[in-house]
Amino acid sequence: MKRRTFLGLATGGTIAAVAGATVLFRPGDEGKPYSRYFSDLNQLLKREGPGRPLMILDLDRMNHNIDVIKASIEEPKSYRAVVKSLPSVDLLQHVMTRAGTRAMMVFHQPFLNEVARKFVDADALLGKPMPLAAAREFYRNYRDGPFRPETQIQWLIDTPERFHQYHQLARELGISMRINIELDVGLHRGGISEPQALAQILPLIQSDPTHLQFAGFMGYEAHLTGMAARLDHASVQNVLARYRGCIDYTRQNHAELFSDRLTFNGAGSHTFKIYEKDDTMNDLAAGSGVVKPTDFDTHHLQEHLPAVFIATPVLKRYEGLVALGDHWSGPILEWWDPNRARTYYIYGGYWKARYESPGGIPEWILLNSTNQSMVNTSTSVNLEVDDYVFLRPTQSEAVMLQFGDLLVVSKGRIENWWKVFA
Repeated sequence: MKRRTFLGLATGGTIAAVAGATVLFRPGDEGKPYSRYFSDLNQLLKREGPGRPLMILDLDRMNHNIDVIKASIEEPKSYRAVVKSLPSVDLLQHVMTRAGTRAMMVFHQPFLNEVARKFVDADALLGKPMPLAAAREFYRNYRDGPFRPETQIQWLIDTPERFHQYHQLARELGISMRINIELDVGLHRGGISEPQALAQILPLIQSDPTHLQFAGFMGYEAHLTGMAARLDHASVQNVLARYRGCIDYTRQNHAELFSDRLTFNGAGSHTFKIYEKDDTMNDLAAGSGVVKPTDFDTHHLQEHLPAVFIATPVLKRYEGLVALGDHWSGPILEWWDPNRARTYYIYGGYWKARYESPGGIPEWILLNSTNQSMVNTSTSVNLEVDDYVFLRPTQSEAVMLQFGDLLVVSKGRIENWWKVFA
């Protein structure tokens, strides 16, 4: 065979292969109209909504999730609601009342001051060690009232150095501070890693009962997230062994500090269900599992229902893929992907969220805007201007603060508007 003939056949074969691969890997039509649930929400918002992006909270779905958590965290364990994941006084009051708890985990100094004003009977455990300046700022802004910081706040301490800072602050302000010690149970994000390290903290707490009270331990094990782990799993047993080592050390060496009122906190929404039959930790935290954003579509939350959605109106509609600046790639991409046969612009966008309904909306990696985001669909989706696009947040803690008041719906009706934290 001549070289020219061979090259021609090779080139033709390559083109045929590319053409075949193009057809083979071309996306299919993923578009789906609203489900009945989102169709009803769309009609409700078009009738009664304010015509702007909203955070919707489904009360019925949320109540189901609270009941699942409560059934899993039974006495003598206590359930601790995570404030950062449920950042609204009204929301927290509802969750805590239905769950029958007054225990909260707080991660932000301004939220702690708000808790002190609005939840006068709460037990507030700090979820991360606060800089000394943040602790000082809490006391500077605290106004004397029914909430008593000396008995209702557990300040989290991760190192002897931070402990000495807090001890000095307590003496300077003439106050008593409850000290909860963070344990490294395998996450390796800080905390006491060996029971013997407690010897640098516990004797000093014991020596100054005027200013310091021992409140317990907190051991977060987020490295177990996503694992279909049961209580007998080796990684879980390693967590519990580390935790029990610190409990046993305290009981044996500082019996005067030990009591059945101590808080042994752990877990989170991803993992609390693992510990239903364990008695090491008596206080389990969960926040995002109440509303289930997409990051919480994990093994131990399969019983939970998504209960929080972003809804935003369609501002503009075009047939075809409207490429910015008539870019040459627009027609090619439209031909290649049938899910880009129509173009819409929505009110706002670029949130930490995933498109939920209508179905089959492809994500844009680069063409995002917080003002008007471009959305494409196939012709199987037929949105009109003023219809709503629905998204599921990937998390609740930051995203829920971006929309003003939460719109609370139940059984197809608007029930309330709940204010979020500032």
